[in-house]
Amino acid sequence: TSSSAPETVVTENTLAAITADARRARAALLAGHTGERRDLPLRYWRQQVHFTTPASGTPAKALTALRAVPRLLERLDLSVEAVAEHLGVEPAPLTSVLDGDGRPPAVLLDAEDAVADTAEAARQARSGAAACFADADWGHTLRLFRPAGLALDGCIDDLTHVLTAVATHPTAAFPIDAIMWPKVEHADEIAWVSGLLARLEDHLGLASGSIRLQFLVESARAVQCLPELAEAAGTRLSGIVWGIADYSADIGLPQIRNDHPACDWARCALINTAGACGVPAIDSMTLNYPTPLHRGQGLSADQRAQNRAKVLAALAQVYQDARHGIDLGMSGKWVGHPLQAWLVLAAYRTALAPEQLDRDLADIEAYRRAVAGGSGAAIIGEGMNAYMADRASDRHVRARLRRA
Repeated sequence: TSSSAPETVVTENTLAAITADARRARAALLAGHTGERRDLPLRYWRQQVHFTTPASGTPAKALTALRAVPRLLERLDLSVEAVAEHLGVEPAPLTSVLDGDGRPPAVLLDAEDAVADTAEAARQARSGAAACFADADWGHTLRLFRPAGLALDGCIDDLTHVLTAVATHPTAAFPIDAIMWPKVEHADEIAWVSGLLARLEDHLGLASGSIRLQFLVESARAVQCLPELAEAAGTRLSGIVWGIADYSADIGLPQIRNDHPACDWARCALINTAGACGVPAIDSMTLNYPTPLHRGQGLSADQRAQNRAKVLAALAQVYQDARHGIDLGMSGKWVGHPLQAWLVLAAYRTALAPEQLDRDLADIEAYRRAVAGGSGAAIIGEGMNAYMADRASDRHVRARLRRA
């Protein structure tokens, strides 16, 4: 017995050293892994709608786009109730969207695809964007700017001109929240944009990382490189946006179809990367705009009926496309028409209905009581909604409430 005592001491000392080393290594791992997720302010999750508008012209009109909805419906002899009936939903979510201040949650001033590839058109877009960012009343709307992409000569001038122009206006905060970088394909491209933004921030006296960055995934290569693209954006990243039209062309699809298996596969890759980074995934635009077939005064009854049918079909499509994206895990959708913005916001309100949120709050409280009582898992909920709750299911409910 006495001869084995030193061995026991040595063993205990060795085990203590192993434990101490493991604790230090664990702390380093946790610190490193925590840094991989973006500390994204809550307002950046309010991107259920990305309303895009040309930077030239009168982009400030987009800031109150939802106020145009009643007028557009009236022109078409439509009502909220008629649209709700066509969609097969209750009117309440549609009405509640219109009860707000009329502002989309995010507006994107576009100086890329919406602008002709001429020097004068680019100049007008830069001037229009700078004036709108500096002078318009943005309220709580997220302020996004899309410059020309890497392949276009004006991409650098778009950024340097607009960012420096708005910095000269006296505002409480820098009036651009994020840059939307289009047609990205390589991680070194994102690193280059981030480096340019860093130098501009330093030149303008802004804190490092003040200007966030989002990028558009519009090609097969971009989908293939998603994790590298997100890593290159670093802590600037505030969203990843899906562009279905260019992607469909890139992989040779015979038509642009929202629910095509290849497009949903790409969506899932984007959603997974966004989830890994802790940023929103934004779905692509529905190209079928709710615009009438016939215009002008003195339309016949048949023409007006055709207009209503066309607009109702387009509204049903954008609503269904939004719900499809929500079911996959999208956090928002790109739109370009006030009626689209209205229906997408309604789709998100329908998906996160008040009664569901009430159940979620009750479930969180029930699980908290179960944990306080010493249970790691418990059956909570009532009737057909009862389920096994544990730490993982509680996290999912809390994530859903945070989105709401």
